[in-house]
Amino acid sequence: MSNIVLVAGDLAAFDDFIAELSATEGVDIIKLSSGSELLAMVESEKVDVVVLAEELGDGPALSFVEGFIKKQPLVNCAVMSDLEHDKFHEETEGLGIFMQLPISPGAGEALEMLKYLQSIDALLGS
Repeated sequence: MSNIVLVAGDLAAFDDFIAELSATEGVDIIKLSSGSELLAMVESEKVDVVVLAEELGDGPALSFVEGFIKKQPLVNCAVMSDLEHDKFHEETEGLGIFMQLPISPGAGEALEMLKYLQSIDALLGS
């Protein structure tokens, strides 16, 4: 089973995204509102994937993810951002973010993310 943690200040904005992920067998969705909640959780629970909204309850995702990846380098992270693709890549290079999502991802983006995660698992032989 994959634990996917969605961190967003306003979780209601992601209902379709969450519904599609929740409908997937073997996926457990954990919803948090802040980076500090995520940091506390990963101390005691296994996390496979973190999806960060552009704004967390306690600040911007891009500021948070840099420190988080240093503490949890094996956790796959996706970040929602409206930055142009090349600009996003430039700002996040070296952070290990596997995917940029739109600000308001829906069911299609959830499916795309799951396919991408499956390809990562296949490459790693999981």
